[in-house]
Amino acid sequence: MANQVSLMTYLQQALPAIPTNQPPNPGHNTTNTLYGAADINNIGRWNNFNLTTVLQRYQNVLFQAHLPSDPMPISPPRAITAENALRSKLSEYLLPRVRRGLRAGFGYLAANGQMSGITALSFDVGEYAEIIDGFKPDTAYFVVSLPEGSGPNRAPGDIKPSWKWNTAMATHPVAGVRNEYRQALSQVNWYMKQHRSRYGFLGTDREFVVFRRLDDDGNLELAEPIPFTAGGTDAQPQMTVSLALWYLGMLAAKDQGDECWFI
Repeated sequence: MANQVSLMTYLQQALPAIPTNQPPNPGHNTTNTLYGAADINNIGRWNNFNLTTVLQRYQNVLFQAHLPSDPMPISPPRAITAENALRSKLSEYLLPRVRRGLRAGFGYLAANGQMSGITALSFDVGEYAEIIDGFKPDTAYFVVSLPEGSGPNRAPGDIKPSWKWNTAMATHPVAGVRNEYRQALSQVNWYMKQHRSRYGFLGTDREFVVFRRLDDDGNLELAEPIPFTAGGTDAQPQMTVSLALWYLGMLAAKDQGDECWFI
């Protein structure tokens, strides 16, 4: 039987750094006549999406739920040159880890009679949730009990190489670069509006940024960026990408209250 570790230990493992070879002409972020950079009205800070909040709410789950250890691959990844190569790496390193973490977390809550007002979710590629008007987010948090492709995407995510999107672009001196920053946000914001989702994220080979939608008017709050390779231990935990996406799944599971998944 595989060695069992706490859910916290499992989610504290650092993702391996992914080298990049930026193409000479990287192109623009996805555009569409139905959404654009101008849709993003205001970008605020989501201050309480942090490690302290996660531990206050889920310390028992994180330290008492256990699952088989799953060490990260030790062979260094090949350099990525395109977005689909990054998605492939994350499908190997990240998606299964978050999915197993959610299964362990919801299993613990169910075993302890703590599933009131929440619905168990899983995490995978966007097609596991309903696809609306042909728009396909890269990832989806979806209700486990519903047939694949039939339920809402409770927290759509999009994956981009860091040369196409990164948080430094927000304050770049060139207006066109700042526009690209908001263009990517508008893409995920559109997915969120389609599914009535409150939550979403953008992830790159450098960082992940979780955010929430305040309304239908392009007002977003972004959490502090999480370095791709952040890692910690039970004794000295850090906000890792895996932990952040696990916690996002816990938020997206809420069916009631001010933090419920839909808006």
